[in-house]
Amino acid sequence: MPGKNNVAALRQAPGQNGTSFHGCIRHLYINSELQDFRKVPMQTGILPGCEPCHKKVCAHGTCQPSSQSGFTCECEEGWMGPLCDQRTNDPCLGNKCVHGTCLPINAFSYSCKCLEGHGGVLCDEEEDLFNPCQMIKCSHGKCRLSGLGQPYCECNSGYTGDSCDREISCRGERIRDYYQKQQGYAACQTTKKVSRLECKGGCTGGQCCGPLRSKRRKYSFECTDGSSFVDEVEKVVKCGCARCAS
Repeated sequence: MPGKNNVAALRQAPGQNGTSFHGCIRHLYINSELQDFRKVPMQTGILPGCEPCHKKVCAHGTCQPSSQSGFTCECEEGWMGPLCDQRTNDPCLGNKCVHGTCLPINAFSYSCKCLEGHGGVLCDEEEDLFNPCQMIKCSHGKCRLSGLGQPYCECNSGYTGDSCDREISCRGERIRDYYQKQQGYAACQTTKKVSRLECKGGCTGGQCCGPLRSKRRKYSFECTDGSSFVDEVEKVVKCGCARCAS
C-alpha cells in the first residue's frame, strides 16, 4: 500500500515504514467500518485478498507465503536479498570450465579442476587418458615407447643409465665436418669433409677430458675470395682424461 493511501489504522502495523505498507491484512477497519477492497476501484499498489504470492514479487526466486511478513523469497543460485534481486559474489557463476569443476580462488576469480583426459586453463584441451611416459623421468634424454608400449629413455650423447642421469666417462665421438680457417679477410674451408674425433664426457680427480693423441694430415682449402691452398690439419685420434689446460 503506497504512502498516499496510508491511513491512521496502519501507522503502527508491522511492515509499515512511514511511507508505505508491504504485507497482507485480512480485515481492515476504518472508523469501525470494515473495508471491502473488492467493491471499490483499486489504486496502484493495493490488491484485494491475502495472497502475497499471487504476482511475481521475487525477481529471481520462488515466493513462499509467510504469516509474519506476508511472504519470503527462496532465491535461485547466484541471487540474494529479500526479493532475490541482488547478485551473490560467486566467481563460479557463469564459469567457462568446459570439462572440469570450478574452484573459487577469491570473490572475483576461479580456477578449473579438469576431468581425467582433459587439460588446459579452461579444461578445453583433450589429453591422452594414459601416457606411459608420465611414469618415468629422463634427465638427459627423451622418453620413447617400445614395440610393446613400454616406456624407456633414449639418452642424449654423453649420458647413460635408465634415467639418462649418468654422464659417460671421457670418450671420443667420431664426426665428419669441414675444417675452417681465416686467411686474411677471406674465410676458407677444406674441399671435403674430414673425419676426426671430438672429445666428450667427464673426468674425476680434477682432470679434464681432451685429446691424448693426434696426427697431422694435409688438406686442400678453398676461400671466399677465389684463392686456394694446401695446409696441414691436426686430427684427434684418441681422447682421455688429462691435466686441465690452464
